Amino acid sequence: MNFLKRNYGVILVGVGLVILYILLTQTFNVISDFLFPNIGDVIKLLPEYIGKMMGNLWASLQLLVIAFAIALVLGVALGTLIGLKSGLRRTISPWITAATAVPVPLLSPYALNIFPSFKAASIFLIALAAFWVILATTIGAVVSIDKRYLENADTLEIPKMQKLFKIILPAASPGIFAGAEVALTLSFMMLAVAETSGAKAGLAFFVIHYADLARYDLVLLGFLFTAFWLVIIMIIFGRIKKRSLNWTINN
Repeated sequence: MNFLKRNYGVILVGVGLVILYILLTQTFNVISDFLFPNIGDVIKLLPEYIGKMMGNLWASLQLLVIAFAIALVLGVALGTLIGLKSGLRRTISPWITAATAVPVPLLSPYALNIFPSFKAASIFLIALAAFWVILATTIGAVVSIDKRYLENADTLEIPKMQKLFKIILPAASPGIFAGAEVALTLSFMMLAVAETSGAKAGLAFFVIHYADLARYDLVLLGFLFTAFWLVIIMIIFGRIKKRSLNWTINN
């Protein structure tokens, strides 16, 4: 009951979208029922294809988790270093701006030819897309820390590592988490791009494969399955964020 009370708005929006879909496709025939098949017929396919979709989910998660972890570690580490060093920040910032101006998907041909496998190339592209966002937001979060915190830490002669983990990172964590959340969403999109460039498995591969076969019932099933798991991932990330930032005013 508590779950329903907390999420009744989300549930109502979901029900409303399903009703709107039914009205547009089956009731008023506003949009093509070939491209947008009966939702009931689509759901009936789930038992038959759930095994295949779970296999594709596992393939996607292997790329996503590894790539995002790399981006998070490197982005936070380098962003913290650059944010604390004003001279380094002035030197590096123009190059970071120039690098982020290049759309990561355009690097796909190079990645696919340089890296030894499609998996390695995909991890690189996904990680790179997330890295720039995390790096930029971490730099901004560290720069925005009240310098009195650092001055007080120096006055108390707090060791550098303790100051980093007890003062700097906690103070910057709201901005870091905000950037990581955006980067995670961007990673989903880059994952889809990577899986449509020669993958043999994955959620986006499943959708594109059946789109090529004009099986739009399975395409829609793939969309719904993908959306479900992406929502689950975002909910898990949101729980981690809320627990980590439980000291802030919004929690």
